[in-house]
Amino acid sequence: MKRILIISIFVTMILAPVFGVESRKNIKTYNKVVENNLVSIGKNIIVNGVVNKNLIKIGGSLKLNGKVGKDVVCISSKVELGKDFSIKGDLIVIGGSLRGKDESRVGGDIHNINFSFEKIETSLSPVVLNSKTVNLIKIIFLVMSLIVSLFLFSIIPVRIKRAEELLSDNFLRIGLLGIVSVFSFVLLFLLSVILSFIYVGIPMLLILLMFLISLFIFGRAVIYYSIGKKIISKFNISVFSPAFFILMGVMVYFILSLIPVIGFIILKVLAIFELGISVSFIFKKKLNLKSISEFVDEYGNE
Repeated sequence: MKRILIISIFVTMILAPVFGVESRKNIKTYNKVVENNLVSIGKNIIVNGVVNKNLIKIGGSLKLNGKVGKDVVCISSKVELGKDFSIKGDLIVIGGSLRGKDESRVGGDIHNINFSFEKIETSLSPVVLNSKTVNLIKIIFLVMSLIVSLFLFSIIPVRIKRAEELLSDNFLRIGLLGIVSVFSFVLLFLLSVILSFIYVGIPMLLILLMFLISLFIFGRAVIYYSIGKKIISKFNISVFSPAFFILMGVMVYFILSLIPVIGFIILKVLAIFELGISVSFIFKKKLNLKSISEFVDEYGNE
């Protein structure tokens, strides 16, 4: 748990300048049952119903009147607990504020780490804006990538988990397929540019770019998840949510972006795997690629 808190504080310090503690817009109320994890970024939310799994809040505010089946993790958020709230797992609030704490309604531990985000933002902003290595565009890109990956995971969590298993069990083959895919897309791109002088080449180029971006978005989410999962397993931490793996993966990408030359090379290699895992997952049947769990599902039912 202490390691989780240390990692969460680091995540918070990176994201603090981007997500404000308070926002009076975009209020959303949850009155019904949320079957899976509830992840909210930057909005004000009110939970009156039931969240069966974890509740993760980054920025904005949270008013909890309902029940949460597992853990509640709030980063840089204003948290208010109502009279009838109930949390079966841990309550972790880092930054922001916490009101209405009642230990009898929390099944696990309560960790409330409060500090001034204004001081953090004031100290980090000059570094971000003036440093030759870290720039604002890079941080915005990583934050947007985090938001898209978390959103994608909330929609298709099973596919991302399956793709991560496929990557772990066929690492070399997917890497080679990524290299082949890079050369294939380069050739297709050049062909599209040549054909763009004709009418048919323009739509072909647009379709190719959209398809390539989609592959990288899915692949990046899988790589984030895979990196975070492996780091957490190394520390033998019982993590509260698979979405936390993605947060860890983003932090690794951020650290690599700060390292000149070596970090750049590693990120380019990871980009090859991003493309490779996406292509592999789409054509896994034709390529005869299976994860261990898929083998178990297939032959265990016979």
